[in-house]
Amino acid sequence: MIRFIKKPKRIMGNYIALHKNASHLPKRFKKIRKNEIWVRSDYYNNPKKFKALKTHEKIELALMKKGLSYKKAHQIANKFEKNAKKKLRRRV
Repeated sequence: MIRFIKKPKRIMGNYIALHKNASHLPKRFKKIRKNEIWVRSDYYNNPKKFKALKTHEKIELALMKKGLSYKKAHQIANKFEKNAKKKLRRRV
């Protein structure tokens, strides 16, 4: 099970969310454990942003589990997230 952990902006900096499998992790994020995703507090505290972020991260991790690189999985998750947001806007 994936655990989403809220972290302050002073720790996350410009990163919105990070997990252990991200290929670009700076040294300060090496403490992230398997099955943890650290989320910047402003996204964690915003229900709409957090819901979209959770979907993105779950898709990304599932694709990586199937053998895709982080970069390719991230690109696909971004497209999925963008399309989902468009559909939600049309409903309103």
